[in-house]
Amino acid sequence: MKEIKRRTENLIYNIAVNTNTSGYAKDSFHLDYEKTKYRQSDLVRLIRDTVLFFALTPEELSKINAETVHKFQKRAWKRISDRPKEKKGDYGELLLFLILEVFYPARKLVTKVRLRSSMGDEIKGFDCAHFSIDDNDEICLWLGEAKFHQSFSTAINKAVASLNEHLSGKTLKDEISILEGNNTEIDESTREKIENYLNSGISLDKMKFKIPTLLTFDSNVVKLHKEVCEKFIEDLEIELKSKYLTIDKNSISLSPNVELQFILFPLETIASIKEELEIIEKANK
Repeated sequence: MKEIKRRTENLIYNIAVNTNTSGYAKDSFHLDYEKTKYRQSDLVRLIRDTVLFFALTPEELSKINAETVHKFQKRAWKRISDRPKEKKGDYGELLLFLILEVFYPARKLVTKVRLRSSMGDEIKGFDCAHFSIDDNDEICLWLGEAKFHQSFSTAINKAVASLNEHLSGKTLKDEISILEGNNTEIDESTREKIENYLNSGISLDKMKFKIPTLLTFDSNVVKLHKEVCEKFIEDLEIELKSKYLTIDKNSISLSPNVELQFILFPLETIASIKEELEIIEKANK
């Protein structure tokens, strides 16, 4: 994963947007350019190489060597949904996993694609289950959503609908019941700490949750530019500010112990990314 992180840091960049908008927390990322081309193909290759870490457990990863790598690559890709690319959520979930692992203090708690009841199904509940432990030993559960769409309005509308559904008490309880079983995949000392926490009978109202929500969209600014320059940053800030305002107009039911973190990622053409990934997926299954 070290190589993946290094490649990610050389491809994906955080952009700080100066804005007076209040409301929900928001971060934004963009790609670099190379020879006037937005580096989407490099992002596709990065997502391709992240599949092993996204879809396999730590125990499975520990068994990979020169002789077994092909077998485990096929196993990882077979855990990606068979749904048509227009309805497949896995690619967005892969990108969210990558961003959380590299840019946030969150680590995977469970390989959710392994828990599908059917390869034609979407992941039930939240799209990811990560965790963090701060300096005061306080545990936070990161339960994420990923909306990998061309249209920002489609992405935000679907995200708000999912969030209002998933942040209900029942869905959170169902998610905790999955995590408190034997599904956690972390080192023994941390696993004991997490499992003691999940099985302690603590009220949902007293647990700490962070909900990272990835929203992608086809960006007009990305299409118009050929390099990351001052004008690119200025134009992208304007585009992102309008998206931020749209986000804040939505009503999402949040308890005081739940923090929502929107993650915006403008791209050139989502459709071409999905097409390239589908070709790779078919070749590896």
